[in-house]
Amino acid sequence: MRIKFVFVGFLFALMLMSCRVTKYVPDDQYLLNRVHFKSDIKGIGSDELKPYLRQKPNPGIFGKFRLQLKVYNLSGRDSTKKINRILRKIGEPPVIYSNDLTVQTRDQMQKFLANKGYINAQVKVTTALRKKKANLIYSVKGNEPYYIRNIRYDIDDDSIRSYIFSDTIGTSINRGNLFDVDLLETERQRLVSLLRRNGFYYFNRDYLYVEADTALNSNQVDITLKSRPMLQTKTDGTIERVPHRRMKINTVSVLPWYNPQKKMLEQIKDTVFYGGYIFFYDEKRQLKPSMLAEKTFIAPGAYYDEKDVERTYAALNTLGTTKYINIVFREVGGDLLDCYILISPTKVQNFSVEVEGNNTDGDIGTAVNGTYQHRNMFKGAEQLSIKARAAYQPMGELSNMLSNNSIDLSTEATLSFPKFMFPFLSKEVRQRVRASTELSASYNYQTNPWYARTILNSGLKYVWVTGSRNTERYTITPVEISYVYLPRISDDFKTNYLNASSILKYSYENHFIMSTGFSFSRNTGNPSKPLLSYFSYWGSAETGGNLLSAICSLTNAKKEDGVYKIGNIQYAQYAKGEIDFSENKIIDTRNKIVYHTHFGLAYPYGNADVVPFEKRFYAGGANSVRGWSMWTLGPGIYKSSTSGTDFMQVGDVKLDLNVEYRFKLFWVLEGAAFLDGGNVWTIRSYDTQEGGVFKFDSFYNQLAYAYGLGLRFNFSFFLFRIDAGVKLYDPSETGSERWCFPVNHNDIAYHFAIGYPF
Repeated sequence: MRIKFVFVGFLFALMLMSCRVTKYVPDDQYLLNRVHFKSDIKGIGSDELKPYLRQKPNPGIFGKFRLQLKVYNLSGRDSTKKINRILRKIGEPPVIYSNDLTVQTRDQMQKFLANKGYINAQVKVTTALRKKKANLIYSVKGNEPYYIRNIRYDIDDDSIRSYIFSDTIGTSINRGNLFDVDLLETERQRLVSLLRRNGFYYFNRDYLYVEADTALNSNQVDITLKSRPMLQTKTDGTIERVPHRRMKINTVSVLPWYNPQKKMLEQIKDTVFYGGYIFFYDEKRQLKPSMLAEKTFIAPGAYYDEKDVERTYAALNTLGTTKYINIVFREVGGDLLDCYILISPTKVQNFSVEVEGNNTDGDIGTAVNGTYQHRNMFKGAEQLSIKARAAYQPMGELSNMLSNNSIDLSTEATLSFPKFMFPFLSKEVRQRVRASTELSASYNYQTNPWYARTILNSGLKYVWVTGSRNTERYTITPVEISYVYLPRISDDFKTNYLNASSILKYSYENHFIMSTGFSFSRNTGNPSKPLLSYFSYWGSAETGGNLLSAICSLTNAKKEDGVYKIGNIQYAQYAKGEIDFSENKIIDTRNKIVYHTHFGLAYPYGNADVVPFEKRFYAGGANSVRGWSMWTLGPGIYKSSTSGTDFMQVGDVKLDLNVEYRFKLFWVLEGAAFLDGGNVWTIRSYDTQEGGVFKFDSFYNQLAYAYGLGLRFNFSFFLFRIDAGVKLYDPSETGSERWCFPVNHNDIAYHFAIGYPF
């Protein structure tokens, strides 16, 4: 079967390679083959010029192999045949070179350069036509740019002049700057926002304009920022010029369950007055007025403030119950505005199931995850999330044992409140923090041939987001408590691995963990600018046992066997930190390269000689070095003597280095080629993990490497991933055996997962 599969794949590859890319290019036309850019302007290169291309070549994998075009070319000319229609649908027709679109591209580039201050810039197009292919080179010569010499503000309206002059220090344009139209537009928008934050509801960009004087016989420009008055129609039909008005908020009305397909009056069944706001409810009365009032920053009696409107949008959008929000203002005379906040709800409850899988050395492991969510548990936008997981993993050479597998069962419940729940805080403080409060509890049961383990966990978290698109997230965990109980440990496991000097002894005893932590994350991606490269990062830090240690010291508690115990159970004491960074380098709409690195460090001290097993790191798996399964790599050059003893292969230091090239294929299919490196190490030297200790002068020689290919099924709402990772360099081997050539089936690991690896 495997031979047949490889043979068919080989034949298909030959068919693709043999297809001429110009098969469907008419004789008197040319395939747009390549487009290059040359620019002598510093800071303006291909990334800045590409968006102005009116015609782009067919996309290719690694910039060369045009798979979609080749699939299209596999089709025959008879369009009545179904196979031909399918191939043309999933493929892509050739892009035919157009001289008109090339001229438009050149003109658009020249306009862009003029807006950047290079008014005399020249764009030259060199076209090479050969063998029905067209190669283009856009050459940019900037010439001498124009600079701003003087800046003047000419504001006739007394009502807005004082606001503009009071904040000129915040301007983004200065003498000596390039005459950049984008910067001028930024300054105009800044002043508009300044006025709209101070009550000028009707003020917009049309009321400000810029005059530029370039008739100076030099490459210098004098600019003047001017204002226009408001125009008002009188009762007799004539139009008069009037000063800009500051508007106050009269009333604020909220419709928490608004249906845009129905008339507003038909939806109002009840009216509630709370905190100065008016709430119009339907018969269900789904959201509490107290919660909505706390999320509303627009206050009756205050001047209109655009920032308050943005903050209200942001706060209400964080509620899991909202599908979309519309805030409408209506003038009611006397410089007053009535505000209406229309909240359309989303589906309150949902349930989802995910399936995972992996295959290493013929051992197929599977896992099923189920999630239930209720987004309005107590009618205050409280979110209840219940997750359950069941995982099965064969244990390799231990398959001849009676208990020849590993089973992992877990459940977790999280209840999130959309406010900062802390005593003695005012409404103003809670609004300013914009945080949510999470209570969680979980239960996990693990069983395998060596032991059975139960883990109970509960915690309190405060989570808040910042940024214009909620791109920054922070989490503070004041307290998290874990209790680990082992009802069964095999005698062989105790004898071989849990002797007095073993690193594992403490990890496989009943123990208690009480920790405090902090984490943060940020993503600079902008959906409105899909061709802009971006990065994301996250980090976390936590400590465990410090509060318990302080209590024991203050109460003069006595140590037992050299350690403090709570209820005859030793508690853990450690510090742990992680940092993760990814950069997404966008090549074009169908190709990108992702660089990823992850570093983690955990250190035991005080009441413990080893970090608890649950807090240690592992390498391998679908999101790490993909040539190994989870728990089977490291630490260092340590090599497990028994296949499947995954409990041994953890460490206190972790390093992952990954690079992945992602490309779109056709339909919902995406491909990936990757190179992974990484390992884990221990902080201290342990007899049972020989060769696992981290050393600065040798750790780089102990990095494991793997390469491979991946296939993704991107259905927009979720992504299913299959990765085949091949071992390239195995540090646990010796000599030339570290390099895994030739490749055998033991050197390949298959991973099935949901979502991208990083």
